Amino acid sequence: MRVTSFVPVAVSVLTTTGLLLGPCFAVADSVYSSVDLVSSSEPVPVLDMVNGWDGPFSAGEYAYADARSQVGVSWSSGQSEADLGVQRYFVEWQQRWHYDLSFSKGMSRYYYSLEQGSDLAADEVLALDARMLVARGIRSGAQWQLDSAALGLAGQWSVTPALTVYRVSEWQFGSLSGVAEGGESETASASLDYHFSEDKILDYDVDPNNGWGISLDLASEWSDGEYWRVAVQLHDILNRWQLADSGYTDACINFNSPSQQVCSSTATASGKSGQEDYVARLRSTVEVAVEYLPWQGQILAYHHGDYDRLGLEKRWQPLAGIELGAAVYSTAQVGVSLNSRWMRLAVATDDIRSSLARDMDVSLGWQFHW
Repeated sequence: MRVTSFVPVAVSVLTTTGLLLGPCFAVADSVYSSVDLVSSSEPVPVLDMVNGWDGPFSAGEYAYADARSQVGVSWSSGQSEADLGVQRYFVEWQQRWHYDLSFSKGMSRYYYSLEQGSDLAADEVLALDARMLVARGIRSGAQWQLDSAALGLAGQWSVTPALTVYRVSEWQFGSLSGVAEGGESETASASLDYHFSEDKILDYDVDPNNGWGISLDLASEWSDGEYWRVAVQLHDILNRWQLADSGYTDACINFNSPSQQVCSSTATASGKSGQEDYVARLRSTVEVAVEYLPWQGQILAYHHGDYDRLGLEKRWQPLAGIELGAAVYSTAQVGVSLNSRWMRLAVATDDIRSSLARDMDVSLGWQFHW
């Protein structure tokens, strides 16, 4: 699908949603805003992935971050909680930053040596896959109450599909494979397949238009109301990013005449560069929470690509309407949280010093009801 056909489809989706949900704005009963970040970096602290690899280093194989800020409104359909069908609607504006990097340990050692201006101790295998974008868009959806009894389940079961249409301002998608020779860190050979809004590798000058994206999320929750609650969230389960006039480079790179060449080039780099329409996709994210209600304790799982995490959380209610939580994770993170009817705050990190944290989550939000 080219961008000329994608844009009308995206506009049609939002227009149809607006026609269906528009009358409900008259009974809007909640406005909310939130900022959410999940981040993990194996080779260096998370902040060093942004500011330069100057801190402690260990060879790793991924770096991941998904950050979102949103402002929205929600409203009730007017049905009681016992009724089947749509319970609530919501519409929100969202800004999103997504970084998903997978690489060989040799690649991380090679890049660190470049950053430090040091020699490589041995030959290294280079491999990198990158999926990164910055986008903003409109997200809308509805919570549906389903007939759990029809499936032989007690309690209540709901599903919440949500569709987001994005305008993409920045992107980097590509792969690199090759070898780097021990000694001078700039001696390397690699093949590169790369699409971008700004060339971070060879500085090829491009002036692309903004792209478009569409992504489907799905949340589901079941509880028997007495012992168990199970919640599942699927992000980007279906997604497509149409990047018109994307810059691209398909090239062979040989720095400093390496003796081991994975491809042939007539100069430092040879191949082709230009601009073309490009379609990209992100890897999906899965979140699962299983809570035992009498203990107010739950098991948490998070999965995205190469990043996996398990956690245990315990919650308390010291005052009416106030909930405190504490959690530990397989990533060596310790988390604390505070929730009330009006706001929520949760922080989880593997190091209280933010400059050294390699796994760091932050969630802050408020909600006003009337």
